[in-house]
Amino acid sequence: MALNVIWMMAVLVFGFMVGRISMYGQEEPPEQEENASEGKKFARRIRGYRAEEKGQSWSVGSPVSGVMTRQLEGERPTVVIYPDSDRLYAPAGGKITRLFPMGNSFLFTTEFGTELYIQAGDINDDLLVRHYRPRVVQNEVVGKGKLLLEFDRKGLEADGASAEVAVCVESCLYGGGVRMTAGEHVKAGEEILQICEPSQQEAFSNG
Repeated sequence: MALNVIWMMAVLVFGFMVGRISMYGQEEPPEQEENASEGKKFARRIRGYRAEEKGQSWSVGSPVSGVMTRQLEGERPTVVIYPDSDRLYAPAGGKITRLFPMGNSFLFTTEFGTELYIQAGDINDDLLVRHYRPRVVQNEVVGKGKLLLEFDRKGLEADGASAEVAVCVESCLYGGGVRMTAGEHVKAGEEILQICEPSQQEAFSNG
């Protein structure tokens, strides 16, 4: 009789433990839940911009302070800056949709739907990876001014590599236009590009 009772208690304890393990297996870790929550909020902001009236325009800030070296128009408008510091910041609120292996380049989708390619330094030599210290992870949602990357300008140049930072517009949510607005010198966060609705393109061209 006592043996049967002990056996039944053991079965009950085992069943309880299996149930707890199954329950924990179905729960998402807190970090994943937080990232999923931020991703949902970001998606809602994108939908919100889509719902706005036409004729809007949005600002892309400079990710670094420094001297403007090139402004290239065309299908992929690009701004190139020689930085005066070793820190690169988010040019707008948005999401790191891709962090490339060397850690010095990103695909960045702004909260108004413009996709930017941002690159610091040279990507042609894997040995240069030691000069880059990314401060974000892929799929992270960030606010404007968030530190994305620290890099060693002097180290890059000592190795014969460029320390310039490039910001390239890959696509726009509405198929709109891009206006270059940067001066000769820029500060981090200062507007360098203006993204406009198609209805604003003519006004920008005439301006």
